Amino acid sequence: MEYRGCFYKEIQVTNYRNESATMFKCSDVALLECTDITFFTKFSEKRMKESIDEYLDNAAYYMNLKKLTYKATKEFLQTKYD
Repeated sequence: MEYRGCFYKEIQVTNYRNESATMFKCSDVALLECTDITFFTKFSEKRMKESIDEYLDNAAYYMNLKKLTYKATKEFLQTKYD
């Protein structure tokens, strides 16, 4: 499936009660390059499209957030192991 140039797929999952459900999974590399995640899932196609819109429309925000997370992690690890 494709939406706004991003690919996602329908998957079947099973919970701890052995109940099946349909979800949607996106692992589009181009979409997620500005984040720290490699994939995300949603319970409905509508929610998947909303999330894709969010990532595409706010790519600069997520890229900045990724840089801040990297900087904070680096600073934390330097102070923790010094």
